[in-house]
Amino acid sequence: MRSTARRALAIGVVAALAFTAAPVVATASNDGATKGSLRTAVTDAILARAELSAGEAAQQGRETQFKVDRRDGRWATGTAVLTAPAVEGAYPTGWLFVARRGAGGWTVGLEGSQRFADLGGAAPATVVVPRERHIFTTGGARTMAVSSDNTGLMLPYAQGATWTLTGGPHGTNMNAVDLAGGDGRVLAAGGGTAKMMCSSQRGWIRIYHSNGYASDYYHLHGNINPGGGTAVARGAFLGYIGTDVSCGGSATGNHVHFSIYVTGSPDAAKNLTSTSFGKWVFWPTTAYNGYATHGSTVRYPGGGLYNYGVLGSNQGIVDSNGGTSVNKRSGPGTGYAIVGSVADGATITISCWRYGTSHTGRYGTTSVWDKLTDGTWVSDAYVYTGRATIGPQC
Repeated sequence: MRSTARRALAIGVVAALAFTAAPVVATASNDGATKGSLRTAVTDAILARAELSAGEAAQQGRETQFKVDRRDGRWATGTAVLTAPAVEGAYPTGWLFVARRGAGGWTVGLEGSQRFADLGGAAPATVVVPRERHIFTTGGARTMAVSSDNTGLMLPYAQGATWTLTGGPHGTNMNAVDLAGGDGRVLAAGGGTAKMMCSSQRGWIRIYHSNGYASDYYHLHGNINPGGGTAVARGAFLGYIGTDVSCGGSATGNHVHFSIYVTGSPDAAKNLTSTSFGKWVFWPTTAYNGYATHGSTVRYPGGGLYNYGVLGSNQGIVDSNGGTSVNKRSGPGTGYAIVGSVADGATITISCWRYGTSHTGRYGTTSVWDKLTDGTWVSDAYVYTGRATIGPQC
């Protein structure tokens, strides 16, 4: 994370009403061995997932936390975290967990594992509530498949507002940007289930969206407290930009560290290369650098990002790759008549596609042409959609 003053690194992880674990000897618990107490079972699962012993974690200045969100008899769910040391460039990691108590103690499954999916599917509705069950039953694969680099999210502030990109793509697998300015009000980039992550009840909120993505908001001040999970709509107020580091790392200068994950395992950070939100497409280079594009408009760190809102799943952004507009034709190819044009950066709605003459744009060479809802055609070489084709073949 970077503020306007200097770099500020940290992403939070996990939960309210937590504890800081006393040193324990890590065992080969394989993400959830049966242990006598829930605290011990969750601690061992965290350390096993991180492939650390308790001693190694302590030497690195890291601690374990956990919070129980819901508990009913022999079942429990909540959040678990391995914090980051309080230094620049450190990254905490955290997960949801599901636990079941048996004759020998508690068995824990951390998000992203087959055990998590199995326990999540078997847990009663009092523990894994129906509206959240899809989060807890993601298959045993490390991540849930997503169909597009278009996240379907807006920027985490008011649509129509312009904030400053204070830090370009950085973080785990280049999955985050830093943003500051405007009225300082951080808003949900999309609807979903919000979880309070840091044990301090401050700083970090994660939202699980229905399309396979999750979004994180760290360093918040005066944030809401969704507790064990609250349904939020796109644009819901989450908190103000700040410098909170309840889950570790460091931060200087008020900002929000906004990061993207793929549902199923939040340590599966989404590399932002060609990934869009707010109708901006992000391009990492070195940490905190990189840039964002909206059509042919380019913004580097220090530049302003206007929040255009959400790019729909059947929409694209016209990218003339340096020009001012793209021709619309009566059919899928340059052999058809020009019947108009569409401006660089404009949003278009696509009904179907088919092959035609080949063209090369910012995203490479393609012979795909997009049929717009007005019946005209544009070359897909000059359209960002986040995927190879949109809609059915015409």
